[in-house]
Amino acid sequence: MSYKSDRPTFHERLDHFVSVIRTDILNGIRQEGTYLPSESALARQYQLSNKSIRKGLDQLVEEGLIVKIDRVGSMVTPHSRESVTINYGCPLSLTSDFMIDDLIAEFSRRNPGIHVRRITLNPLGYVRSAEEMMQNGLLDVVAFNSSQFQEWNELGLTPLLEELGSDKAIYPITESAFRIEDKVYARPVSFSPVVLCYNKQHFRDADIPEPDSYWSWDDLIDATSQLAKSRGRHGIYFLPASENRYSIFLLQGGKGRKELPDGSSRLNMLEGLDKLNELINNRLIFPNYWAQGNDETIRLFAEGQVSTILATYFNLNEFAHMNLEYDICPLPSLHRGDPQKTLMLSIGTALVHHSPSKEAASRFMEFLSSADAQMMIRDKTISIPARKEAAEATGNQGGLNRPSRYSMFREMLPSYAYHKEIGLQMQTLRMFSRFLKEYWSGMIDVNVLYEKLENLAVQSEIGEQTMPVVKQS
Repeated sequence: MSYKSDRPTFHERLDHFVSVIRTDILNGIRQEGTYLPSESALARQYQLSNKSIRKGLDQLVEEGLIVKIDRVGSMVTPHSRESVTINYGCPLSLTSDFMIDDLIAEFSRRNPGIHVRRITLNPLGYVRSAEEMMQNGLLDVVAFNSSQFQEWNELGLTPLLEELGSDKAIYPITESAFRIEDKVYARPVSFSPVVLCYNKQHFRDADIPEPDSYWSWDDLIDATSQLAKSRGRHGIYFLPASENRYSIFLLQGGKGRKELPDGSSRLNMLEGLDKLNELINNRLIFPNYWAQGNDETIRLFAEGQVSTILATYFNLNEFAHMNLEYDICPLPSLHRGDPQKTLMLSIGTALVHHSPSKEAASRFMEFLSSADAQMMIRDKTISIPARKEAAEATGNQGGLNRPSRYSMFREMLPSYAYHKEIGLQMQTLRMFSRFLKEYWSGMIDVNVLYEKLENLAVQSEIGEQTMPVVKQS
């Protein structure tokens, strides 16, 4: 199977055209008062008819982004002198996670006096990038995922954000990711657990029962070994060094220490790490492949190179328009019968405390979590809205290729845990990932690896005791 979905339909090409022009205008790439290319030029560029281009331009006129001038062309609408521009810092991934550009366009249509400029923050140093831009007055609103916000708080940066009230329509567990003591600092927009995603046809062809919530990692290893032998392909893949993947095994290992017969003790999380190493060192089921990111993992799965992957609901958006027979189930546990536990990722929007356009910025932040915006996320993506009513809505499925077990996230809520429940600070976790790569590359042995983790755990405990106290300025 090709990784790419079927040839885009007319409606998809038209939506793409409108989305690109809209985003260019909202981000200032196409300046106010300038003209778009001619209809015929746009038709050639976007492989649409002139009639379709006119239809798309009419939509942009309705949104107030352009005006049509007879015998001249389509001009980007000059902003009113009374208009307000707010700067929204976020990762590029939000364009696919929950179609942020469509949400911005809808907000702009409803609030013609407020223009939202989306600013892509550096993914390799997201927290420091956001801090620097805030300190220089360049952001009004900023997106955080749960681990980024944890790091933000650990660095004592929370006073840069506005304290918010609680929203009872939002799943409480999503809000807890952005809560410090009794104060909330970001409004949740979407969330996802990490789940097991599998190719249904591969299991059926190999006459192997599909995975279920009772599976342990040993069950997964057995099943993927059979799949590998049956198909001549590897059984499972994920990016081992990703903080949203190896952290799962530390989480399932648990906090604290286990007393050994010789009187010594061992970190419980090392048991989870033992299973991780067993899994990825099994060359029958796990390829010796270093992906550059989740996109490559998704490609391997979509092309049938592997039968199972660890994924989030955000990742599943890549399959939304594919003819791919897949499904999801909860992650396996360390031991059969153990309580289920998986990593939870939440994405929220925070208001910059010293924003000069706080009222407009607050209106945009609240819109992203509003009933209408959350239903747009539900209908147009496979991501889970943070608003309970929208997440559990039935009816319009948007024609997307959703897994049959899409709604299982509701039953999994008790199994969700954030990175902070591992007991290590985010900077410590990222440092540990470097040691993991050294071990997997054969540069250090397992004893050195575990000694380094022991040392990092002790340092993290000391760090928690000396963390700066967060005070609202």
